[in-house]
Amino acid sequence: MATTKRYWQDLGELSDAPQVPTNEFNQPLALPDALGDKSLTGATTGRRDFLKFLGFSLSAATLAACETPVIKSIPYVTKPEDIIAGVANWYASTFYDGEDYGSVLVKTREGRPIHIQGNPRFGINLNTVAGKGNINARIISSVIGLYDSHRLKGPMMRTGENAWNAVDHATADKAIVDQLAKAAGAGKKTVLLTSTVISPSAKAAISAFQTKYGNVSHVQYDSISYSGLTNANLKSFGQRVFPSYDLTKADVVVGIGADFLSGWGSTNENTWQYAVRRNPENLSRHWQFEARMSLTGANADERVMIRPSQVPAIVIALYDAVARKMGGAAIGGGAVEGLGDRIEKCASELVAAKGKSVVLCGHNDEGTQTIVNGINVLLGNYGSTIDLADHTNFFQGDDNAVQQLVKDMNAGSIGALFIAGVNPVYTLPNGAEFAAGLGKVGLSVSFSAHADETASKCSTIFPDHHWLESWNDHMPKPGHYALSQPTINPLFNTRQWPASLLTWSGVTGNYHDHVKATFGTFADWSRSVEEGGAAVAKNALAPNAAGDTIATAVVTPAAPAAFAGDLAAAAISAKKSTEGAGAWEVEVYTSEGIGSGLHANNPWLQELPDPITKVTWDNYVGMAPADLLELTGKKHVRDLRIGEQEKAYVVRVTANGVTLELPAVPVPGQTPRTVSVALGYGRGANGEDVGRAASLRDPNGNLTVIGKSAYPMTRIANGTVSYSAVNGTLENTGARYEMGLTQTQLTGMDRHSIIKETTIGTWRAHDPRGAKDSKNGYNEKVMLAVHEDVNHDGHIDARDKVPATEVDLWGDHPVEQVGHHWGMSIDLNACNGCGACITACHSENNVPVVGKDEVRRSRDMHWLRLDRYYSSDMTHEVGKAQGMGKIDRYLAMEEPSASPSVFFMPVMCQHCDHAPCETVCPVAATSHSNEGLNMMAYNRCIGTRYCANNCPYKVRRFNWFNYVTEQFGEVNPAWDELGRLVLNPDVVVRSRGVIEKCSLCVQRIQEVKLTAKKAGRPVKDGEVQTACSTACGTGAIVFGDLNDANSKVAARFKDERAYFMLEEIGVKPNVSYLAKVWNREEPPAIAAVTEEAHH
Repeated sequence: MATTKRYWQDLGELSDAPQVPTNEFNQPLALPDALGDKSLTGATTGRRDFLKFLGFSLSAATLAACETPVIKSIPYVTKPEDIIAGVANWYASTFYDGEDYGSVLVKTREGRPIHIQGNPRFGINLNTVAGKGNINARIISSVIGLYDSHRLKGPMMRTGENAWNAVDHATADKAIVDQLAKAAGAGKKTVLLTSTVISPSAKAAISAFQTKYGNVSHVQYDSISYSGLTNANLKSFGQRVFPSYDLTKADVVVGIGADFLSGWGSTNENTWQYAVRRNPENLSRHWQFEARMSLTGANADERVMIRPSQVPAIVIALYDAVARKMGGAAIGGGAVEGLGDRIEKCASELVAAKGKSVVLCGHNDEGTQTIVNGINVLLGNYGSTIDLADHTNFFQGDDNAVQQLVKDMNAGSIGALFIAGVNPVYTLPNGAEFAAGLGKVGLSVSFSAHADETASKCSTIFPDHHWLESWNDHMPKPGHYALSQPTINPLFNTRQWPASLLTWSGVTGNYHDHVKATFGTFADWSRSVEEGGAAVAKNALAPNAAGDTIATAVVTPAAPAAFAGDLAAAAISAKKSTEGAGAWEVEVYTSEGIGSGLHANNPWLQELPDPITKVTWDNYVGMAPADLLELTGKKHVRDLRIGEQEKAYVVRVTANGVTLELPAVPVPGQTPRTVSVALGYGRGANGEDVGRAASLRDPNGNLTVIGKSAYPMTRIANGTVSYSAVNGTLENTGARYEMGLTQTQLTGMDRHSIIKETTIGTWRAHDPRGAKDSKNGYNEKVMLAVHEDVNHDGHIDARDKVPATEVDLWGDHPVEQVGHHWGMSIDLNACNGCGACITACHSENNVPVVGKDEVRRSRDMHWLRLDRYYSSDMTHEVGKAQGMGKIDRYLAMEEPSASPSVFFMPVMCQHCDHAPCETVCPVAATSHSNEGLNMMAYNRCIGTRYCANNCPYKVRRFNWFNYVTEQFGEVNPAWDELGRLVLNPDVVVRSRGVIEKCSLCVQRIQEVKLTAKKAGRPVKDGEVQTACSTACGTGAIVFGDLNDANSKVAARFKDERAYFMLEEIGVKPNVSYLAKVWNREEPPAIAAVTEEAHH
């Protein structure tokens, strides 16, 4: 008899959710009908029609370059006719969003930008030693913002409190011009509020706008303020600028609350310069004083835990110590209880390296920064590691000017306000006051791409182009002129904000011609387009009276003026900035992924694990483990574990009159009685549409905001924005909260076969095996006990050992010295844990984004993970001395130190020559190539997951779902038609029920091999680069052919620091690591190993 039983393949079918669009496959169109279609006749290009005939509905945007005139619509360097289907085109460009800056290369496929990497030939972010452009995860991930379907499609004008009307450019232009005239007639001011502008062309447009309308002022505002530093430089040297730092010249680096590798200053410069000096051959010394465990602090040789309120006193004490040692006068009043010896030692090292040192401070206070300037002057660092003449043009925001604007708005004296690149309602300490002022401004125009917190309160939204749709120029420093060029026609009816200013000023022509005319003043246009910029004569641009840069030839200025800072007054002001310290102190900061919140709608960044805590899709309260244990009544740190079944404790933090309830995460290294909260979360809390990935669905299917905004906890102190609150309170709410972490273990637990590190003194003995002196051994040969009397003592026991490389369970693959043998080397000294490699891998290999709930269940899909290990005070030696058994010792090793060392380790598929995954696959879906690659045949995989179970490195990922479904619509960019344009056509999108993993970007390998074959030459060393090795601007990751004896990777494999993870299991990985070398005196805390650990 018939059955009514139903079968389903996916949870989406079970809930009757559509799995794929019903028109996934377009119906065939007869050729006569196609040729007779009037919409296809009269077009200016055959290629666009061809794709239209094939059913590519978005080809109009991606191939608009084929239309004429080419130069003015999509000005590719090469003619569009040179675009070959299946072959990537690369374009030099520049990224700048007011916060991050980098010269980049943009990869396009058939007119679609799909991948971004650093420019290896030009830019201030160019690592001249590694030959790579260094960019962070935010820049790499910015390509996905282009395809955000939540972007505004064109100008919007308010018609009511919550009512908007979409209009065309002409209508919006007329309305704005009329209202500008009305404001001018009423005698009211017009204000341009922007992020720091470094574009000469944009400044020329602003100047034209000011000329046209007269009473127009330009206020620059940085979401993360540096006014304290720039104001201090104005009083100290007569220049209100952010200096250029050269960490390659610094033998000693001291950071005081400055996370200069992640969130402070020009990080894409700082990172590569710092990495250059972390080579053991020329290893710098790094001190870090900070409250929270930052990425910079995790890399420091000496890290000192402090409270935020102690920063001014520490700076004064350091100045006094340096001054005394150099015969100068002290300021006085900088004593810090318990830190005197550390400050004295730090000062001694600075004085010993005078002229080759640098002191950086992140406290946004003019007085504190003035004293820091004084320290660097004493040490003779200006003109060496610090350059004010060749300063950066970043971070020109003025907190005083912004606060005056807020007052003027609320007083009704502002007639028109134009806002570009900033979101003050969200980021200002008094954002609510700014929002109230907007209602009193006659004309308020936002250029935001989304109806965000500020734009939604304006009268008009005139959305800007995405940067990949724009022409632009940039002057990051005097003498450096960089160019941005569009790689795709605008997807929507948007317009660049400087072009809008020119239009409203009555200037004719397009913005491309405006940029070209400006650029032509300095350098050759065509060559600069190809390179991404040009070096021009320094100071070829001079500021006009309004502070805007115009093209004018001027004489090169003299060296910076002598230091004129009033140190006594600065000390009084500095101490005042942190008065009233209470029981708890709160510090807010920017995370490596989300930053200030500008990219909170980027799913790649939301799913990027925090390098320290490994948390995704949330912000939280970072607490010292001891404080959280006391608060919860638990005994061990392992009792605070956060996982699929274990929820985080929710705490209530109050600071500066603002209360937040957030989950608490134990962070070793956090100063006791202090907490830290990341900025940039809680976007769209009042229903604003800030982008798809800024919210997630709860178990009931309702959209919920990700995290909570910590900006209300900031305050104005001494005229600048302060990012710490010294009078906070904290309590346990008793609630629990689910979180998604990609790593739940904390320490290395004496796993010497994974973590190898040493000190510079031990490394200089060049005896890694301990052959001359066992005390020098840090990379001993891995030995295995065998059931054979190999030591000929007449007994077979654990002392009978042979090198692990001599024991094999498998036959060798014929890869050595036969054709290519691909391998990778990772220098753990150069790796700082930034995570740029993770997002690059996502972008290149179509790795799906799965969202918080799947990450919580340990189902994240990252092909590359970045393991973080804290040191522990417990070792086998200590445990034995205390009479502890082995189990108790290992339990104690799970407890991290209160102020630990931190060890970062990128882990991807190791492409083992004796891969245990290959031996258990029942359908040969995973196999070994004759070039040393462990390969996956996705259409053969039946999802047994035997391979994942047998992988000792746990780097294989299983597709539990079809992620291109509505269930993952908020998080996975490939869900909608527009988002799918970011996919790389060279890499197949994996389906539900199959395993996927790192392929070492085999598609790139094949591309280079084919190119070399066509040219009749061998593959050159360095010609093949994986996505992660390209993204690693520090040079930590090197990829190449191990069969090429002259290759860089082959040389690294022979380095005395080289080792293989879990070498004792005999799988023979093709990924090696270089042991980490610290510039410190004490022995490593993580890798102290005894013979007992082997048994």
